[in-house]
Amino acid sequence: MERTRTPQFPKLAYLPFSRGPRVCIGNSFAMVEAQLILATIAQQYHLALTDGYKVQPEALITLRPRDELPMTV
Repeated sequence: MERTRTPQFPKLAYLPFSRGPRVCIGNSFAMVEAQLILATIAQQYHLALTDGYKVQPEALITLRPRDELPMTV
């Protein structure tokens, strides 16, 4: 009998919904809910960077700010 190899993930991998046969059944729901919440915030509030703040991008898997992103609502 041959054992199935478990995939190796990086030591600090972020896997909030797990992977494989035991993946969280709420994964899709949580992603849709997060998109709806962000869309609602974007529609109902005006978000702007704090005066004088310069964004320094950091290229990881996606492009993101290197430090915090101070904003006014």
